[in-house]
Amino acid sequence: MYNVTYRRAVPNDKPAIERLFEEMLASVGDDETEGYENGYLDKFFGGGDVIYVAVAKENVVGYVSVELHHDFVYLDDLSVTEKYRGMGIGTKLIKFAERYAADSNVPEAVLHVERSNTAARYLYQRFGYAVTDEEENRFRMAKHIRKD
Repeated sequence: MYNVTYRRAVPNDKPAIERLFEEMLASVGDDETEGYENGYLDKFFGGGDVIYVAVAKENVVGYVSVELHHDFVYLDDLSVTEKYRGMGIGTKLIKFAERYAADSNVPEAVLHVERSNTAARYLYQRFGYAVTDEEENRFRMAKHIRKD
């Protein structure tokens, strides 16, 4: 078992986050594995949007990017590198995103999941997310967030 720590991402994490993004796209069979557009990640460093990372052996092994909107947070991307899957890292990252929603006083967390990614959809359903809309190749899922 690896010792994993969690924190907000810093700009130096961008290359690792981009690598994990491309790995996530490839794992769901997305042909477009180009990565983020130049400068896209900058919005997560200094405003209401954040990225939380999981770090093991001084390497970023997972992340969730969270966009803050007026009445919800949007979990833009969630990725854990294959070697570290099944260890609860994705679960912990989702909890960080939900805590961010609660701390920001927004009542809902929203995400999209590819139709082909049934394992992720079932994971989100176990955490209380429900399908609220069906799109061409993905589902929109949402969960009411309670401030504890």
